[in-house]
Amino acid sequence: MDPTTGPDATGPTATERLEDELARIDQLEARVRAWVARAEPASLRDAVHAAPAGPLQGFTLGVKDVIDTAELPTERGSPIYRGRRAGVDAACVALARRAGAVVSGKTATTEFAVLTPTHTTNPHDETRTPGGSSSGSAAAVAAGMVRIAFGTQTAGSVIRPAAFCGVAGFKPTYHAVPVTNVNPVAASLDTVGYFATTVADLAAVHQALTGVAAPAAVAAVALRIGVYRSHEWAAADEDTVAGIERAAAALRRAGATVLDVPLVDALADASRDATAIMLSEAARSFAWERAAHEEQLSRGLRSLLAQGDLVGAEAYADAQRGAVLARNGFDAAMTGFDAWLTPAVVGEAPPIATTGDPVFCRVWTMLGGPALTVPSGPGRGGLPVGVQLVGARWADARVLAAGAALDAALAG
Repeated sequence: MDPTTGPDATGPTATERLEDELARIDQLEARVRAWVARAEPASLRDAVHAAPAGPLQGFTLGVKDVIDTAELPTERGSPIYRGRRAGVDAACVALARRAGAVVSGKTATTEFAVLTPTHTTNPHDETRTPGGSSSGSAAAVAAGMVRIAFGTQTAGSVIRPAAFCGVAGFKPTYHAVPVTNVNPVAASLDTVGYFATTVADLAAVHQALTGVAAPAAVAAVALRIGVYRSHEWAAADEDTVAGIERAAAALRRAGATVLDVPLVDALADASRDATAIMLSEAARSFAWERAAHEEQLSRGLRSLLAQGDLVGAEAYADAQRGAVLARNGFDAAMTGFDAWLTPAVVGEAPPIATTGDPVFCRVWTMLGGPALTVPSGPGRGGLPVGVQLVGARWADARVLAAGAALDAALAG
């Protein structure tokens, strides 16, 4: 397919989409502030026109600024790395380019993809957070500035921003996508994920990066979905509760088998274990930055890393053993289901001073299976709220298929 001709007779061509995206950047970037570096429009036009054939031919791609790109700086949201140029593409970027994608620029991240909010605003309300840490990636896709974007997730940094910004977000199975030349936070948890406005585009990205064929359309009637409210359910506000009920009802109307799933005992301590693993590994991942540039780390990050110092070796080992037991318990409970429907966020995006709480994400990240955000409609304040579909490890195609069916059911 020539990217100048478009994928079908009615959809916009890649060049037409690019022109619309550039116009959206001109119109909205001063308010949204999704980007930290951008390719020149002329070079983008040339690159889209010459994009190689592949599942992402002509797709414009935003890259979170903790992921290396050959021609643009990667500053990791920190003054320590201001002006840093890696000179190489991260593996995920190289794979996307080989599949026909064109890098539009680097998107804003929280400091080292951890917790300090960046300057990016939510495209739906500039007083609200776009979520973290993949703030710019989610906001750029939601604002129509780019077709797809890469993020990373260590706790909830893909699922949560997607929900807050009203787009689709996918965290694939741990290690399905290489993290080569991606700045590490916690090696046991870090996963490259992606944002798009449609589940179909997410599936195309997943195919390009993993070789897993985009799933064929699945009728809802063929799906078996569990509704899992989780041990953290008390944190869900009225908007998230309504979103879960709305999604479950839409799937039932479409013919899916939707069953409530009782709490899984093996997951009772999973959130605690995930937190211990993340804190301990982060404290060690940033050993050099702490030793050489501690004064340039934010107070919040220094505090978090100090908490990681307090997680002793035995407590860390206990948490890792707990993670194994949790994965085994989850795998057993998932038998017979295509996916579980569970909260993605507490509710609508909170004020911009925070990136929101990953309470409904960190367990699924630690378990290592695929997780998908699907927009479920507005909350009481008119802002987006998303729900999450999760699945067993390496069941990425099944979760994406279930997500497409859920999206269609909600639209119907």
